[in-house]
Amino acid sequence: MRARGFTLIEFLVALTIFAIISAIAIPLYTQYSERGYRTEVMGDLMTCAQGLERFNAMNFTYVGANGGDDTALNADICNPESVRQGRYAITSVVGVNTFDLTAVPAGPMDGTGNLTLDESGQRTWDEDNDGDVAEAQDRDWEEG
Repeated sequence: MRARGFTLIEFLVALTIFAIISAIAIPLYTQYSERGYRTEVMGDLMTCAQGLERFNAMNFTYVGANGGDDTALNADICNPESVRQGRYAITSVVGVNTFDLTAVPAGPMDGTGNLTLDESGQRTWDEDNDGDVAEAQDRDWEEG
């Protein structure tokens, strides 16, 4: 009478197939997640820019939108999800007629490049995190 079950060879073949599939799937999932988180912070930057425009429409200046802190926006101007989840830190530099918003990656997004938005709608993405957005990099948040 023959015993039922898997042999060691069958088990190792199944384990090898699982390892190959995992080696392909995990990086794809990571890229998919990063793209989704990046899209989320893009929306957060646009929402914060709208909040700054509302503040400017009521006060005729962007100055004061940061409250007591020089870089953090007041929570009533914007309360971004990507910041609450610890994926990005959004900093702002405001002047009388100007603002610059910068999303700096944190946590799982660390090293994926800073995204910026200014009062004129200029959007940049420093993909290689070197502090300079070159021609080869994206000047409009588009993935290459």
